[in-house]
Amino acid sequence: MLVQICVTLLTTALLVASACYTQSPPEQRWWAVGNVAVSVGMTLGNFDSVPVFINSALSYGVIAFGLALVLRGLRVYCASSLSWTSIAIITAIAVLVAAYYSVVEPSLRARLCFSGFYFALLNWICAAAVARHGSWRVSGIAVAGFTLLGLALFLRGLHMVVDTDPADHASSLVIGLSALVVPLAQVCIAFGLIQMVMWRYAERLRRLSTLDALTAALNRAGLEVQGKRMFLRAQRAQRSIAVIMIDVDNFKVINDSYGHPVGDEVLRHLARVVKVELRPHDVLARFGGEEFVLVLDGVDLASAVKVAERVRARIEQEAVSLDKLTVNYTASMGVVCSDQHDYDLIRLISAGDAAMYEAKRAGRNRVAAG
Repeated sequence: MLVQICVTLLTTALLVASACYTQSPPEQRWWAVGNVAVSVGMTLGNFDSVPVFINSALSYGVIAFGLALVLRGLRVYCASSLSWTSIAIITAIAVLVAAYYSVVEPSLRARLCFSGFYFALLNWICAAAVARHGSWRVSGIAVAGFTLLGLALFLRGLHMVVDTDPADHASSLVIGLSALVVPLAQVCIAFGLIQMVMWRYAERLRRLSTLDALTAALNRAGLEVQGKRMFLRAQRAQRSIAVIMIDVDNFKVINDSYGHPVGDEVLRHLARVVKVELRPHDVLARFGGEEFVLVLDGVDLASAVKVAERVRARIEQEAVSLDKLTVNYTASMGVVCSDQHDYDLIRLISAGDAAMYEAKRAGRNRVAAG
């Protein structure tokens, strides 16, 4: 038991240290606080000099409360939550049952059976919460840890059911195996939870590296990655791909007349307008400065021109407001399609750029097909 407490304290220290990072997500803090509570509960349960009620009912309640907080953190990680009412119920069940078998009908066997089965159930619920919503490649270690810990606790409770002398269980094979498995499972859980957070950080950085910070559209790197995938899928399926090049008319004049904050708001507004026309498999990217690229999957030239006209008309009709300033602006667009230019993103962008400049030369605020 001393080894288990030491391992629990060590894994708790790891989770607390990782949660002390200033930008740590909320789920990480719930995991840390939950493990602290479990450590406190296990410590309380090993004080033989305290009354039985504290030794069992209070310690079981604190452990259950800690596991409920860990479960809350897992639910938050999976974009859900666990209400405080549910946490209170989980804790109350542990306290009431342990108190009953400590005060009303004292039974060491019953307490040990209950703790094994109940805490096993809570660990399996934690495993299921992650397994349902997470990638096995990322959450597999944590799921294995919770599952293994639950299995060890379940076998310990089952052993108390069949053992004729609960006071003489130290040499039991089941108890010996659980004493070995529990610390291993705790280490798996701690490192698994940290791995889940690190993976999410890595994914966030990867997404940020492909996004334009101002407009939340893709940047050129993101366009290159997603565009290649999109073109390969379309070419295999023999679907058309359309590219719309969009450029804000007289953008330098807007910046010079109203300031760069207004110019930035114009770009954000344009991105919002275009995103209204986006389907899940379409791509919008900021190509540079005031120029955007819209890639439409499965759309021919005529349909793409209609999309461009809708976007152009809405841009012309809507005004941009910032700090009591109201600005109207327009955009010119060039539309091309793979039916005329083959499945080559660079070639389509170049052709779309040429068509867009034709629209500029024709008087701006219009759509030209190339």
